[in-house]
Amino acid sequence: MTAPTLIATVMKNNTEEVRVSLTSFNGFDLVDIRTFARLIGAGGEPLPTKRGICLGRDRLPDLIAALREAEEAS
Repeated sequence: MTAPTLIATVMKNNTEEVRVSLTSFNGFDLVDIRTFARLIGAGGEPLPTKRGICLGRDRLPDLIAALREAEEAS
């Protein structure tokens, strides 16, 4: 697994953020969309949680189309 390349960070609320990163694993190029949380009292850098998705970069057009549909529906 290569080190993730951070693409964007979106604040979810005061203690959580969603990070979009590119990485690869066993020769597969992946996009990882994961929630990071700041632990109360811990301070410092937010830590990754289990909440998120990791999918092949070839699936990005489908995901982007779905997000656009969600945006238009609201």
